Amino acid sequence: MPRFPLAVLSLGLAAATAHAQQNPPLTLQTLPQASTTHPIAPAAPPDPLFLGKQALAHSDYATAQTFFTNYLKDNSVSVEALFYAGNAALGLKQYDEAARRFDAAIAIDPTLWAAHKNLVIIDAAQGKWQDFDRERKLLAAARASNAPNLSKIDPDVIEVIYLDSERYVVRAFPQLAGRFKVRYNFVHFGKDSKADFWIACESDDVDQAAFAQKHPKEAAAGERSFSMDSYTVAPAGSTHGTIKFYPDGEPTYDTVRADAIKILEHKTGPLSTTTVPGAPKTATPKAEPPAPK
Repeated sequence: MPRFPLAVLSLGLAAATAHAQQNPPLTLQTLPQASTTHPIAPAAPPDPLFLGKQALAHSDYATAQTFFTNYLKDNSVSVEALFYAGNAALGLKQYDEAARRFDAAIAIDPTLWAAHKNLVIIDAAQGKWQDFDRERKLLAAARASNAPNLSKIDPDVIEVIYLDSERYVVRAFPQLAGRFKVRYNFVHFGKDSKADFWIACESDDVDQAAFAQKHPKEAAAGERSFSMDSYTVAPAGSTHGTIKFYPDGEPTYDTVRADAIKILEHKTGPLSTTTVPGAPKTATPKAEPPAPK
Protein backbone atom coordinates (compact mmCIF):
# COMPACT_ATOMS: atom_id res chain seq x y z
CA MET A 1 0.00 0.00 0.00
CA PRO A 2 1.75 3.17 -1.15
CA ARG A 3 1.35 5.01 2.09
CA PHE A 4 3.97 6.26 4.14
CA PRO A 5 5.59 9.82 14.23
CA LEU A 6 17.24 20.14 19.71
CA ALA A 7 19.33 21.51 21.46
CA VAL A 8 20.15 25.16 20.90
CA LEU A 9 23.62 26.22 21.87
CA SER A 10 23.70 29.89 22.69
CA LEU A 11 26.69 31.81 23.93
CA GLY A 12 25.87 34.79 26.12
CA LEU A 13 27.42 38.17 25.42
CA ALA A 14 29.61 38.06 28.49
CA ALA A 15 30.82 34.56 27.70
CA ALA A 16 31.47 35.49 24.11
CA THR A 17 33.47 38.55 25.17
CA ALA A 18 35.56 36.56 27.62
CA HIS A 19 36.18 33.89 25.01
CA ALA A 20 37.30 36.51 22.48
CA GLN A 21 39.66 38.08 24.99
CA GLN A 22 41.27 34.76 25.80
CA ASN A 23 41.35 33.60 22.20
CA PRO A 24 42.19 36.46 19.81
CA PRO A 25 41.27 35.85 16.16
CA LEU A 26 43.86 33.85 14.24
CA THR A 27 45.61 35.79 11.48
CA LEU A 28 47.02 34.22 8.37
CA GLN A 29 50.57 34.25 9.70
CA THR A 30 49.58 32.51 12.93
CA LEU A 31 48.06 29.52 11.13
CA PRO A 32 50.38 26.51 11.09
CA GLN A 33 51.62 25.28 7.75
CA ALA A 34 49.61 22.07 8.14
CA SER A 35 46.40 24.06 7.93
CA THR A 36 46.91 24.50 4.20
CA THR A 37 46.48 20.76 3.73
CA HIS A 38 43.91 20.28 6.49
CA PRO A 39 41.63 23.31 6.25
CA ILE A 40 39.13 24.05 8.99
CA ALA A 41 35.75 22.67 7.98
CA PRO A 42 33.06 25.29 7.39
CA ALA A 43 30.26 25.51 9.91
CA ALA A 44 27.24 23.35 9.14
CA PRO A 45 24.35 25.30 7.66
CA PRO A 46 21.40 25.88 10.02
CA ASP A 47 18.56 23.35 9.88
CA PRO A 48 15.81 24.97 7.79
CA LEU A 49 13.22 22.85 9.63
CA PHE A 50 14.40 23.83 13.10
CA LEU A 51 11.43 26.01 14.06
CA GLY A 52 8.90 23.40 13.00
CA LYS A 53 10.72 20.63 14.83
CA GLN A 54 10.93 22.82 17.91
CA ALA A 55 7.16 23.37 17.81
CA LEU A 56 6.61 19.62 17.57
CA ALA A 57 8.98 19.04 20.50
CA HIS A 58 6.76 21.33 22.58
CA SER A 59 3.55 19.66 21.32
CA ASP A 60 2.55 22.90 19.60
CA TYR A 61 1.05 21.05 16.67
CA ALA A 62 -0.83 24.00 15.18
CA THR A 63 2.33 26.10 14.93
CA ALA A 64 4.25 23.13 13.54
CA GLN A 65 1.57 22.49 10.95
CA THR A 66 1.64 26.10 9.77
CA PHE A 67 5.42 26.02 9.52
CA PHE A 68 5.65 22.80 7.52
CA THR A 69 2.73 23.73 5.28
CA ASN A 70 4.51 26.94 4.33
CA TYR A 71 7.86 25.18 3.91
CA LEU A 72 6.35 22.57 1.59
CA LYS A 73 5.03 25.25 -0.77
CA ASP A 74 8.58 25.66 -2.06
CA ASN A 75 9.94 22.23 -1.08
CA SER A 76 7.16 19.85 -2.02
CA VAL A 77 9.38 16.77 -2.32
CA SER A 78 11.13 17.12 1.04
CA VAL A 79 10.52 13.73 2.65
CA GLU A 80 11.53 15.07 6.04
CA ALA A 81 9.12 18.01 5.85
CA LEU A 82 6.29 15.77 4.63
CA PHE A 83 6.89 13.39 7.51
CA TYR A 84 6.90 16.15 10.12
CA ALA A 85 3.81 17.72 8.55
CA GLY A 86 2.13 14.34 8.96
CA ASN A 87 3.17 14.22 12.60
CA ALA A 88 1.74 17.69 13.19
CA ALA A 89 -1.58 16.65 11.66
CA LEU A 90 -1.54 13.43 13.69
CA GLY A 91 -1.00 15.42 16.85
CA LEU A 92 -4.08 17.47 15.93
CA LYS A 93 -6.03 14.26 15.22
CA GLN A 94 -6.47 15.34 11.60
CA TYR A 95 -6.17 11.75 10.45
CA ASP A 96 -6.95 12.21 6.75
CA GLU A 97 -4.46 15.05 6.45
CA ALA A 98 -1.83 13.09 8.35
CA ALA A 99 -2.34 10.06 6.09
CA ARG A 100 -2.04 12.28 3.01
CA ARG A 101 1.31 13.62 4.21
CA PHE A 102 2.65 10.19 5.12
CA ASP A 103 1.44 8.77 1.77
CA ALA A 104 3.36 11.49 -0.05
CA ALA A 105 6.51 10.81 1.95
CA ILE A 106 6.27 7.06 1.36
CA ALA A 107 5.73 7.60 -2.37
CA ILE A 108 9.17 9.21 -2.43
CA ASP A 109 10.82 6.88 0.10
CA PRO A 110 8.94 3.57 0.53
CA THR A 111 11.36 2.55 3.31
CA LEU A 112 10.37 5.39 5.62
CA TRP A 113 9.27 2.94 8.28
CA ALA A 114 8.31 5.59 10.81
CA ALA A 115 5.64 6.82 8.40
CA HIS A 116 4.33 3.29 7.92
CA LYS A 117 4.12 2.90 11.70
CA ASN A 118 2.18 6.14 12.02
CA LEU A 119 -0.24 4.96 9.34
CA VAL A 120 -0.98 1.95 11.55
CA ILE A 121 -2.02 4.35 14.33
CA ILE A 122 -4.16 6.35 11.90
CA ASP A 123 -5.86 3.23 10.52
CA ALA A 124 -6.71 2.11 14.06
CA ALA A 125 -8.09 5.55 14.94
CA GLN A 126 -10.32 5.48 11.86
CA GLY A 127 -11.34 1.85 12.24
CA LYS A 128 -9.76 0.91 8.91
CA TRP A 129 -8.79 -2.54 10.09
CA GLN A 130 -7.94 -4.00 6.67
CA ASP A 131 -5.50 -1.16 6.06
CA PHE A 132 -4.26 -1.59 9.65
CA ASP A 133 -3.53 -5.28 9.05
CA ARG A 134 -1.94 -4.58 5.67
CA GLU A 135 0.49 -2.03 7.10
CA ARG A 136 1.42 -4.33 9.97
CA LYS A 137 2.06 -7.20 7.54
CA LEU A 138 4.22 -4.90 5.44
CA LEU A 139 6.31 -4.01 8.50
CA ALA A 140 6.53 -7.68 9.53
CA ALA A 141 7.75 -8.62 6.04
CA ALA A 142 10.32 -5.83 6.13
CA ARG A 143 11.62 -7.07 9.47
CA ALA A 144 11.79 -10.63 8.16
CA SER A 145 13.89 -9.43 5.22
CA ASN A 146 16.29 -7.60 7.57
CA ALA A 147 15.33 -4.20 6.22
CA PRO A 148 17.75 -1.52 7.43
CA ASN A 149 16.62 1.07 9.97
CA LEU A 150 13.85 -1.18 11.28
CA SER A 151 14.37 -2.86 14.65
CA LYS A 152 13.33 -6.49 14.99
CA ILE A 153 12.76 -6.21 18.72
CA ASP A 154 11.59 -2.68 19.57
CA PRO A 155 7.83 -2.44 20.08
CA ASP A 156 5.60 -0.42 17.79
CA VAL A 157 2.86 1.85 19.06
CA ILE A 158 -0.09 0.56 17.02
CA GLU A 159 -3.03 2.37 18.59
CA VAL A 160 -4.02 5.02 21.11
CA ILE A 161 -7.34 4.24 22.81
CA TYR A 162 -9.39 6.98 24.46
CA LEU A 163 -11.99 5.93 27.00
CA ASP A 164 -13.77 8.78 28.77
CA SER A 165 -10.93 11.03 29.91
CA GLU A 166 -8.32 8.27 29.97
CA ARG A 167 -5.74 7.44 27.33
CA TYR A 168 -4.11 4.05 26.72
CA VAL A 169 -1.13 3.49 24.46
CA VAL A 170 -1.05 0.09 22.77
CA ARG A 171 2.32 -1.43 22.00
CA ALA A 172 2.95 -4.52 19.88
CA PHE A 173 6.19 -6.47 20.30
CA PRO A 174 7.54 -8.05 17.08
CA GLN A 175 9.24 -10.68 19.24
CA LEU A 176 7.83 -11.93 22.54
CA ALA A 177 9.47 -9.76 25.15
CA GLY A 178 10.50 -10.02 28.77
CA ARG A 179 10.16 -12.71 31.40
CA PHE A 180 6.50 -13.35 30.59
CA LYS A 181 6.85 -13.12 26.79
CA VAL A 182 4.65 -10.09 26.12
CA ARG A 183 3.01 -9.62 22.72
CA TYR A 184 0.81 -6.59 23.42
CA ASN A 185 0.34 -4.17 26.26
CA PHE A 186 -2.24 -1.46 26.80
CA VAL A 187 -0.57 1.13 29.00
CA HIS A 188 -2.02 3.96 31.06
CA PHE A 189 0.41 6.68 32.15
CA GLY A 190 0.01 8.88 35.21
CA LYS A 191 0.56 12.61 35.40
CA ASP A 192 4.26 11.95 35.92
CA SER A 193 4.36 10.16 32.52
CA LYS A 194 5.16 6.87 34.25
CA ALA A 195 3.11 3.74 33.71
CA ASP A 196 0.68 3.16 36.57
CA PHE A 197 -1.55 0.49 35.00
CA TRP A 198 -1.38 -1.80 32.01
CA ILE A 199 -2.93 -4.88 30.50
CA ALA A 200 -0.64 -7.39 28.84
CA CYS A 201 -1.25 -10.21 26.41
CA GLU A 202 1.58 -12.56 27.29
CA SER A 203 2.77 -16.13 26.91
CA ASP A 204 4.19 -17.32 30.21
CA ASP A 205 6.52 -20.31 29.93
CA VAL A 206 4.76 -22.07 32.83
CA ASP A 207 1.62 -22.43 30.70
CA GLN A 208 3.30 -24.10 27.76
CA ALA A 209 3.44 -27.65 29.13
CA ALA A 210 -0.35 -27.83 29.16
CA PHE A 211 -0.47 -26.34 25.65
CA ALA A 212 2.05 -28.88 24.34
CA GLN A 213 0.06 -31.72 25.85
CA LYS A 214 -3.15 -30.52 24.24
CA HIS A 215 -1.63 -29.30 20.94
CA PRO A 216 1.62 -31.25 20.38
CA LYS A 217 1.96 -30.49 16.66
CA GLU A 218 1.37 -26.79 17.12
CA ALA A 219 3.76 -26.64 20.07
CA ALA A 220 6.44 -28.43 18.05
CA ALA A 221 5.98 -25.80 15.35
CA GLY A 222 6.64 -23.03 17.89
CA GLU A 223 3.08 -21.97 18.67
CA ARG A 224 2.18 -21.06 22.24
CA SER A 225 -0.76 -20.41 24.52
CA PHE A 226 -1.37 -16.90 25.85
CA SER A 227 -3.11 -15.12 28.69
CA MET A 228 -4.31 -11.62 29.50
CA ASP A 229 -3.02 -10.09 32.71
CA SER A 230 -3.30 -6.71 34.40
CA TYR A 231 -0.70 -4.84 36.43
CA THR A 232 -1.13 -1.85 38.72
CA VAL A 233 1.72 0.10 40.31
CA ALA A 234 1.10 2.10 43.46
CA PRO A 235 3.20 3.32 46.41
CA ALA A 236 1.78 0.58 48.63
CA GLY A 237 2.77 -2.14 46.22
CA SER A 238 1.89 -3.69 42.89
CA THR A 239 -1.17 -5.71 41.95
CA HIS A 240 -1.30 -8.47 39.37
CA GLY A 241 -4.53 -9.85 38.00
CA THR A 242 -5.13 -12.83 35.71
CA ILE A 243 -7.95 -11.82 33.38
CA LYS A 244 -8.35 -14.75 31.01
CA PHE A 245 -6.51 -17.48 29.14
CA TYR A 246 -6.13 -18.18 25.43
CA PRO A 247 -5.30 -21.88 25.80
CA ASP A 248 -5.46 -22.86 22.13
CA GLY A 249 -2.90 -20.52 20.62
CA GLU A 250 -2.12 -16.88 19.98
CA PRO A 251 -5.20 -14.67 19.68
CA THR A 252 -5.59 -12.05 16.97
CA TYR A 253 -5.19 -8.40 17.87
CA ASP A 254 -8.93 -7.92 17.25
CA THR A 255 -9.68 -10.46 19.98
CA VAL A 256 -7.14 -9.05 22.43
CA ARG A 257 -8.34 -5.49 21.82
CA ALA A 258 -12.00 -6.38 22.42
CA ASP A 259 -11.14 -8.21 25.65
CA ALA A 260 -8.90 -5.37 26.87
CA ILE A 261 -11.57 -2.75 26.23
CA LYS A 262 -14.07 -4.75 28.27
CA ILE A 263 -11.66 -4.59 31.18
CA LEU A 264 -10.90 -0.92 30.67
CA GLU A 265 -14.61 -0.13 30.56
CA HIS A 266 -15.02 -2.19 33.77
CA LYS A 267 -17.42 -4.58 32.07
CA THR A 268 -15.42 -7.61 33.19
CA GLY A 269 -12.95 -8.26 35.97
CA PRO A 270 -9.88 -10.44 36.56
CA LEU A 271 -10.16 -14.10 37.48
CA SER A 272 -7.75 -13.58 40.35
CA THR A 273 -5.53 -10.86 41.82
CA THR A 274 -2.45 -10.73 44.03
CA THR A 275 -0.84 -7.73 45.69
CA VAL A 276 2.81 -7.65 46.65
CA PRO A 277 5.08 -4.86 47.90
CA GLY A 278 7.42 -3.27 45.40
CA ALA A 279 7.44 -3.36 41.63
CA PRO A 280 5.53 -5.97 39.61
CA LYS A 281 7.42 -9.05 38.47
CA THR A 282 7.18 -8.16 34.82
CA ALA A 283 8.80 -5.62 32.56
CA THR A 284 7.35 -2.25 33.52
CA PRO A 285 6.74 0.04 30.54
CA LYS A 286 9.42 2.66 31.05
CA ALA A 287 7.76 5.91 30.10
CA GLU A 288 5.08 7.36 27.92
CA PRO A 289 6.12 7.46 24.28
CA PRO A 290 6.85 11.00 23.15
CA ALA A 291 4.29 12.78 21.07
CA PRO A 292 4.91 12.69 17.32
CA LYS A 293 7.97 14.76 16.42
